[in-house]
Amino acid sequence: MRKRLWLSVGMLAAGASLLVVAGLAGPAASGTAAKNIKNGGTFKYATTSDVDHIDPALAYGTLSWSFQYATALKLYNYPDANNPKGSRLLPEGASGVKVSKDGRTYTFTIKPGFRFSDGTKVTAANYNYAFSRQLNKDLQGSFAQFISDKSATNVVSHRASGKKFIVKLSRGSGQFLTQIATPFFMATSTKLPLTKEVIGVSGNDLPSAGPYYISSRTPRRGLVMSRNKFYKGKRPHHITELNYSIVGNVQTGFNLVTANEIDRGPIPPAEVQGVANKYGVNKTRFQVRPRVCTIYNAMNNSRPLFRNNVALKKAYNYAIRRKAILQQAGPYAGATFDHILPPAMPGSPSGHVYPLNTPNVKKAKALAKGHTRGGKASYWYFSDSPASVNQMEIDRASLAGIGITIEPKGFRGFDLYNASSTRGAEFDIVQAGWCQDYPDPYDFINILLDGSGIQAENNVNIAYYNNAKYNKKMRAAAALVGKKRFTAYGKLDLDITRNQAPWAVTDITNTRSLFSNRVNVKSLIYQGIYQEWDWAAIALK
Repeated sequence: MRKRLWLSVGMLAAGASLLVVAGLAGPAASGTAAKNIKNGGTFKYATTSDVDHIDPALAYGTLSWSFQYATALKLYNYPDANNPKGSRLLPEGASGVKVSKDGRTYTFTIKPGFRFSDGTKVTAANYNYAFSRQLNKDLQGSFAQFISDKSATNVVSHRASGKKFIVKLSRGSGQFLTQIATPFFMATSTKLPLTKEVIGVSGNDLPSAGPYYISSRTPRRGLVMSRNKFYKGKRPHHITELNYSIVGNVQTGFNLVTANEIDRGPIPPAEVQGVANKYGVNKTRFQVRPRVCTIYNAMNNSRPLFRNNVALKKAYNYAIRRKAILQQAGPYAGATFDHILPPAMPGSPSGHVYPLNTPNVKKAKALAKGHTRGGKASYWYFSDSPASVNQMEIDRASLAGIGITIEPKGFRGFDLYNASSTRGAEFDIVQAGWCQDYPDPYDFINILLDGSGIQAENNVNIAYYNNAKYNKKMRAAAALVGKKRFTAYGKLDLDITRNQAPWAVTDITNTRSLFSNRVNVKSLIYQGIYQEWDWAAIALK
């Protein structure tokens, strides 16, 4: 599910979340990790929700990917640096790649000397195994749709041959290198089962070849990320371990971090301004960074209420109170928004389709008239944050104004995605959001809305939108390159938003983080591609 799957605003404030704040002070650190900083110590991090998965074939949350950035050894990876340097793709587990003249065959030469956390050597076979697990139909890898698209990247074969790892595509793809730089394709130990998910972990049940590995994980309780003693690469690895735990509520986590009992914790929306006043913004303990994410409520196009009911979907978009919803997240949260591609994504069009700040209730009622189909909607939401609960209540009032009564059902954290990502899930509206996997509009439009990719489980198209006409338009855009590609996607964004309205987009938001006084602020690196803090680089005082 999404990179990436965004969590509720409570988790957002905790830092597992999301966009652009104008006029902020510059970051406390820039470039690569600060020199002459302390090594060792345990970094303690607590939030209200668990990660989605830890298995590299399935993990798709922003938070889980931040851990995997520290644990993965990928063929190509992004530097431990703030942007723009941090967005430059460089060889890591591979010394380089040779691409055939027709752009269909990629031959990677694997660097020697890397080892997994259990001491075994990394070989080309470990990258081949990552592809095998991702494409295995029993495991249903979260990224399989990306590399099985005949209009874009379509892997027809992959194999290891000595020091070489060879991948053949059915056609050239300008996205392929950035796609395999996602954690799904990290060097993967053959200890992992081919067809089953790794869930609980103890010791080296989940070996990794990056600077760190997950040494312990108990679902709904937390995990421990420990230093890989066999890692000899160039990436930083300052802390000895990171201890991630689940707390009962946002206020508890906030109290712990303000008391310096943990090193990063959530910030209740009501506390944000006080934290900013006390510490400043991007000066010491309170840090705000942009994310390339879109927050939205997905309407289930496979169920009777919204199926072939564009009028009601548009009515919802005119009725929704975007400003009031964003305000529940508190100061420095971001900006109201109404279409698919966030502003920092190439191809994102200017202009808007629906009201950003004041709903057009009159138009919403006119569109809804005669299209309410019984007038009831099953509404699934994040229940682990008071702000998300408030957002649900705001939506309840907005929908009541157009003749829809909601039946709310709350979920904690990724439980919401686990439930809604299963085909046939019995919801009509679900709180959702998506953060970029890599900087290309395909990652938002095709992946989230092309209905041909819908499967039994692990769906990211949780609007279950499947329109043959628009599927064709998406594939046509995916086949383009350069300026034509981005122009086509920009037009398609507004076309879908205006004429199909599968989502009610609400806002674009920021990551807001509160650290303890033990954290060395000069060590902080915000990895712009992963849109999270770089745990390999972070250090304690």
